[in-house]
Formats: sequence, C-alpha cells, structure tokens
Amino acid sequence: MIENLTYREPRLIALALLVIVAAGLSSLLAIGRQEDPTITNLFGTVTTVMPGADPARVEALVTSEIEDVIREVAEVDVITSASSTGISIVSVELGVTVSDDRIEQVWAEIRDDLAELAPSLPADAQEPEFDTGGGSAYAAIATIQLARDDIPLSIAARYASDLAQSLRNIPGTDVVDMFGIPDDEVLIRLDPIATAALGLTADDIARSIANADAKGQAGRVRGTESDFLITVDGEVEALDRVRNVVVREGAAGAVTYLDQIAEITRGPREPSTELAIHNGQPAILLGAKLEAGLQVDVWSGFVRDVINDYTSQMPSGLALDMVFDQSAYTAARLAEVGQNMAIGVALVVGVLLITLGLRAALIVAIILPIVTLATLATMNFIGLAIHQMSVTGLIVALGLLVDAGIVMTDDVGQRLAKGISRAKAVQQSVNRLFAPLLASTVTTALSFTPMILLPGPAGDFVGSIAIAVVIMLCWSFVVAITLTPAIAGHLLPANGKRGGIPAGYFGRLFEWSLRWAVTRPLRSTALSLILPLMGFLSLPTLTAQFFPGVDRDQFYVEVELQPGSAIAATSAVAKRLDAALLADERIEQVLWSIGRSAPAFYYNIVGARENAPGHAQALVTTQSAQATEDLLSRLQRELPLVAPEAEVLVRGLVQGPPVAAPVEIRLIGDDLETLRDLGDEVRQIMMGVDSVLVARGTIGPGAPKAVVDVDEAEARLMGLELGGIARQLQSSLEGVTGGSMVEGAVELAIRVRLGDASRQDLQAIRDLPILLPDAARLSAEGRWPALPLSAI
Repeated sequence: MIENLTYREPRLIALALLVIVAAGLSSLLAIGRQEDPTITNLFGTVTTVMPGADPARVEALVTSEIEDVIREVAEVDVITSASSTGISIVSVELGVTVSDDRIEQVWAEIRDDLAELAPSLPADAQEPEFDTGGGSAYAAIATIQLARDDIPLSIAARYASDLAQSLRNIPGTDVVDMFGIPDDEVLIRLDPIATAALGLTADDIARSIANADAKGQAGRVRGTESDFLITVDGEVEALDRVRNVVVREGAAGAVTYLDQIAEITRGPREPSTELAIHNGQPAILLGAKLEAGLQVDVWSGFVRDVINDYTSQMPSGLALDMVFDQSAYTAARLAEVGQNMAIGVALVVGVLLITLGLRAALIVAIILPIVTLATLATMNFIGLAIHQMSVTGLIVALGLLVDAGIVMTDDVGQRLAKGISRAKAVQQSVNRLFAPLLASTVTTALSFTPMILLPGPAGDFVGSIAIAVVIMLCWSFVVAITLTPAIAGHLLPANGKRGGIPAGYFGRLFEWSLRWAVTRPLRSTALSLILPLMGFLSLPTLTAQFFPGVDRDQFYVEVELQPGSAIAATSAVAKRLDAALLADERIEQVLWSIGRSAPAFYYNIVGARENAPGHAQALVTTQSAQATEDLLSRLQRELPLVAPEAEVLVRGLVQGPPVAAPVEIRLIGDDLETLRDLGDEVRQIMMGVDSVLVARGTIGPGAPKAVVDVDEAEARLMGLELGGIARQLQSSLEGVTGGSMVEGAVELAIRVRLGDASRQDLQAIRDLPILLPDAARLSAEGRWPALPLSAI
C-alpha cells in the first residue's frame, strides 16, 4: 500500500515534498499574472466608409448587403447595425456555444465573405474593414502631450509612431494602437473661377496629379551584358513636384501649372477624424495590449524602460507620460487576495493549535502550502493564469482542503491513543477514510462543474474559480491519503496526548445536544430549518446584482451628440466637461478620445466606435477608490447639466462579462418610422424610473442634410443630367486623388478641394460652378463655360 510505503520510507516523503515545493515555486515565477480573466472575444465589427452617402443609401446599398452575407454564417447569433452619414457599422456576436478553436475559423470565413462582397458594393464605398480586436483591455497607456501651443500635432504624431514601433518590438506585446493621430495631407484648394474658366473639374485635376505620380516600373531591358529596369522620373516626393503638375495644355503650346489655379499647403487634415485630449491639452494616446497568459508585471517593466529611454529623445515642446499601468492594479489586487489567503491560513492553523494541539496544527500547516504549491504547478501546466478569479478560487478551496487533512490527522491520532502501532494506525486510517474522502471530494468537485461548463464570456469569467477549486480539492485528496497519514504517523505522540484545550463544559453541552437531536428527530429537524427559512425570507431585502462593483480609482464617461454633429462640436462639449471634471481636486487626470472609443483600461468596457464624430469617451482617474465612489453619484446627476445638448453617461466599473447596458429592450419591425416612434415611447417610460440615468435608442432622428432641387427640364436644355450634376457636386465639395507623396517614411494623401465650399455652408453650395457639357470649347471661345448651381 502506498500509505505504508510513504510511512516506512521517510525519504520518499522528503523527496515528494521537495519536488512539490520546487515545482510550485518555479511555477510561481513562470505562471501568467494578470488583473482579470481573459474573456473569449465573440464580438466583431464591420466598418464600411461610403463618403457623402446619406444613412438611407448606406443602409440599402451597404449595410443590408453585409448583413445578408454575415447571416449565412451558422455560428453568428446576433447582428446589429448602424447606418450613419457616410459610414456603415455592423456588429457581429457569435453564439456562446462556439468552441474556442472554432472562433478564429468563423472570423476567417466572415473575412473571406466580405472580400467576395466588396467588388459588388457601390464604387464610392471603400472596402469593408473587419475588426475582432475587442474584448481585452490595454495593459499600458501612454500620452504624448503638447507642452506649447506653437507646436503642430503632426510633430507629436511622428514621435508617437516611432514610439509605437518600439513598443511593438517588446516581447509579449500583442497590439499597439494610437488614438488622436492627425491625418497628414497635402491640401490643394482650387480657385473655382479659374478652374471653371479652364473647363476643369476637381476630378480632372485629381486625375492629372495621379497620372503625374510615376511610381511603377516602365520596362526592363535584358541583354547579353546587362539587365536593368526602366522607370520614368517624376514621382511625387515634395510639394514643388505637386506645384509643377500640368493640368491644362493650350493649342499654342502654353501649359497651365497647378500652382497657377490653386493654393497648395501641407498639414493636418481638417476636419480631423479623431482627437485626443489629456488634462485639457491636445495629445496623442498610445495603448498597448499584452498577449494572454503572460506576466503583466514583467512586461510593464519593459514598457516603462522603453518610455523612459524615449523620454530623453523628446523635444522640449512635447511631454511623454505613462498614464496607465495595469501591473500596478494587478499587484495591488493580487496582494490583497494573497493577504486574505494568509489570514485564512493563520486562522485555520490558530484554531487547530487551540483545539488539536501543536503537532496536529503543524501537520495541517505543512499540508496547506504543499497543496497550494501543487495547485500552482498544475495551473501553470494547463495555462490558467493567476488573476483575481483564480486566486479567489484558491481562497474558496482553502476551507475545503483542510477538512481532509484534519480528519486524517485526527483519525491517526485516535488510533495511536488506543495503543495501535504507528504503521498499523496509518494503514487503518487510510483504509477507513479513503472512500469517504473520495466521495466528499468528488461530490464537492462536481458541484463546481456547472461553473466550468458555463459557456461564453460568463464562463470565462467565473470558470476560473471552479477550476482552481477542483484542482485544489483533487490535490488535497491525494495528499490526504499519502503524505498526511505518513507525516502524522511520525509526528503525533504514541500516547495519544495531542494537546489542545479540553472540551470541558462545551464538550458536555455538545454531547447533550447530539443526544437530544437523535432522540427527537422531528423537533431537531424543524429547529434546524429555522435559519434557512429566515434566509429565504430575507432574500427580497437584498440587492439583486449578479456581479459586484469594483473598488477602483477610475471610472469613465461616454458622450453622444445628435447625428450629423461635427467633431468640432463634440470637441467643444468634451472640453467643457473636461473643465468641469478637473475642477474637482479629487480627480487627478482625464483622458479624452473624440471621434472614436477611448482605449479600454478595463477588460469589460465595451467600445468599438470609429469614424464617429459625434462620439467621445473619457477615462478618469481619481485620488482613491473612495473618491470614485463619492464622485460617481454626484457626477451622474450634475455632469449632464454641463452639456444639455448631448447624452452624457458617467459609468463606474463592475465585474463580469462586457455588456452595453444593464437592461436592453429590442423592438423588431419593418417600418422605421413606427420603430422610431415606439422607441421614443419606450425611452420615455424608462426615463420615468428613478434609477435610470440614460435611455438610448439605436434609431435616432437622422442626420441633417442639404437637398438640391434641380429643375430637370431647365437642366436638360443646357445639356445637363441629374447624375452629372450630382457627380460634379461631389467632386467640387471634395475629391481625393489616388496619388501620394513620400518624404522620408511619411506618406501623405493628396486631397483636392474646390474653393472653400463645405457641406455646412449652404450659400457656398449655391454658388458652386456647374460646368456645361461643352465647357472646353466655350472656354476656348472666351465664353463662360459654367453657371452657378442656383441657376438650375
């Protein structure tokens, strides 16, 4: 028997203990350490840009087509979409029963389907972008902030790109994203009068620039003595090359250069697609994610070293700072959990020391760390990282694993007190307790099995607790029938005097209660049901919350403006809210991302908004967790009053899988107007509930637009068609060439815009020149080749 083997061979006990200690300590150094469990990402987002298209056109030509393609994938559970001016966003959620190894295959199938769909989308629609990078938090966030107003943000963008590349080279870095990066471009602002006089449109000039940008190979010469390529000199590499592009040739050999009819500038694109603000100043945010299962504290040390080294390279007008480090929160949380475990071990050993004596308490005190180290080795082997949930499982199992050790130690002690030899006492105790301990271990482990089998993000979150408990219980059983009886056989006294305080009066009282319960089964059963009944009756008085909140010195703010709002308006609202937040001395820093979701600093923050000029999100850091708790209720009431034209939602952090809102009501129908009206009624009802802060609907009133009412008969008399007028308007307001200019490692888009007309300036739109069909001949004859849009 193995128990006799371990008892008769003390060297085997020493060897087993040494192996377990070595494996556990080495695993403690190598096992992954992170703040929270890694949630399996079941969410994806398809973003398709269609410049200038109204929501109805985007919905009909892009969104519905993408939905039809994605719906054919069997594993897709929920599809939601939002069609806004110029952009389509389709959100995909897989079923919770999809296995982990199947998820990547599903994403690949969706990408392939979208690639096949792309050629059939409208010509002005860009290729759909499929993003599955959500579902995890950024482990480090850094900012590059402008220290002086005279420094352009494009300079900071170059340093940010260089720093991002350095962070990507750190081992263990999964992805590095930048927020608030301005799009650097060459802007060609055409003179509408001069351009119309030449009979040219913005599209014509854009094609001239693209044709002048010679990048491709012109040919290749292969001879008997040489082999070389032929290229055409003229690639766009600087502004001077753009200025000298020929846009019109005259009959007498005269040519018109681009700089004769246009103003050419280089700088950040206006308006920006996204902005970032750090404590009221323009900034660029860099968020870095860590690969799952690695040690965030070690990785963060490398990140800090890179940032510290890069700080010395920054010019005086820029400031680099690491504003979020997940390793600090991880260390604090794990230290707190470890402290709770140490307190639990101390209490268990203390109770055993008082009741069973020094030697019995020493045996259990040896068993606890041995089982814990064996559990850590197993967790490292199966790839279960140390985080708040897995360590919580270890604490839960702590009170369960000591039972087997206490029972086995006490049984061996009792047999030794009866005068049985040590070897026989060990053998009899194991033979007697093997089946009961096995049954209790299996039944307890099975009670945690539903948590392990729970599918989806909820299972990823709470399953770690159950896995840690089951592993620890299994090891406690193995140790209880092998090492514990052997150690007890050697350490416990042969006379049975184990120490501890005598039972005395309390022992006699306990004995009387047992006799009373056995002789009066009905009364004892009824009496034992009093406490459970009181518990069930008090259940309605408890707060119904499946996952608790988080004590943390952080929270976040979401801002949503009306559809059609420009990013400048969103930025103005964000600055007002930023000033209101920083006015409270308990708030240390505020990070704003405008036009897209901010980098998520917590694992269940939902954020997949891009190309959303009316959206902003702020990450707020306070002095302490208590300060956060004190601020939340007040800010939830007062902060929306600072910006009444926007929806402002102040949200604290909670545990559990990511959810967009605690309560969601879905209305399904075919008529959008009816759905919008019913949605407004539902929102009004929900806002009437005292505990509801914000109620949002996915169908809004729609973005504003300018409608051009053309007299079709008048236009046809001039040789114009509605489609041709629409194309001229589109190219006049803004056109982008297919060319680019390269200076060093920076690639710039070249954008052509006619005059200063904008979608918001109706008078400028009315004055836009519309070229007549025979514009070139009319211009050559000295006649005006165009007329203002308002003429038709």
